[in-house]
Amino acid sequence: MRLLPRFLAIAAIAVLSACATTAGKSDPTSEQQVLQRAQLLLDRYARNDQAGVVAMLDPQRVTLLGTGFNEKVQSPADLRALMDRDFAQWQSARFTDVRDADIRSDGALATAWFTVTFAAGAGPTLPLRMFTTWRKVDGEWLLTQSGTALPPPG
Repeated sequence: MRLLPRFLAIAAIAVLSACATTAGKSDPTSEQQVLQRAQLLLDRYARNDQAGVVAMLDPQRVTLLGTGFNEKVQSPADLRALMDRDFAQWQSARFTDVRDADIRSDGALATAWFTVTFAAGAGPTLPLRMFTTWRKVDGEWLLTQSGTALPPPG
């Protein structure tokens, strides 16, 4: 009976040690790839390249939240409808000056948070904060979650 508690304690220490050695590790190569994928996503969106943007989505599950509470994308059809509405309203879009990027990856899942300057049509520029989650599928980073925030008014 005395061996079971001792065995469980040793097993718990081994598991915690394994967690501690993998937690916080980053993969700089993956981080650079994810930043490139985020830039490609912005470029494709700005060109209204719906097929190109859809090709970057995780086929298993995707949720993209826009700046408005009514902007929720959970399928390629939702994304195409959102882009149709956006470009009917704007006619064109520009994303420039990606900055304040914070990318984290373990090689299989990654987050990329950044600020970008956005302009719709001939309108003024404004900063957007974008929050993205990417999943590596067959060697390619695919977007599985995204959220966009506007700066507060004033």
